[in-house]
Amino acid sequence: MADPGRLLRLADDMAGRAAEDEGFAALAVLAAHAVLESLVNQLGRQEIQSFNERARFLPKWHDLCERTIGRQLDAAPDLERLHALRDGVAGFSGPPERLDRRSPTPPPEGPQMLSVETARWAVDAARRVVEEFHQRAGRERPDWLDWVA
Repeated sequence: MADPGRLLRLADDMAGRAAEDEGFAALAVLAAHAVLESLVNQLGRQEIQSFNERARFLPKWHDLCERTIGRQLDAAPDLERLHALRDGVAGFSGPPERLDRRSPTPPPEGPQMLSVETARWAVDAARRVVEEFHQRAGRERPDWLDWVA
């Protein structure tokens, strides 16, 4: 099973290396997304008896937030943008997926080219999502958030 803290350290390391090679920016985006994928599966198993780990990523987050904190995160736009970046790295060219398909806000847009700034943003966004979820759920902040940044 993937450890979100270990994945966050990996994402941070890849973002740091992106200045040397742009390929590391893509790896940082993938690892930052994996942090959240791993965490939503872990928390979903703990909190929701009928949790489906095989469901799509954003619907899992939407369901977890609605059931545990009664609302979506303020960092939801970051979550959507990180997911769109991950889709771009993976070669998916369809419209970006949304947490709430009825949302009147415009869908996230990702840069055409990944950069050191995009890689750093992805790692920071993953941290913001984790921190906000734990704060709103009244959970203790994971120690592993302090291991990077």
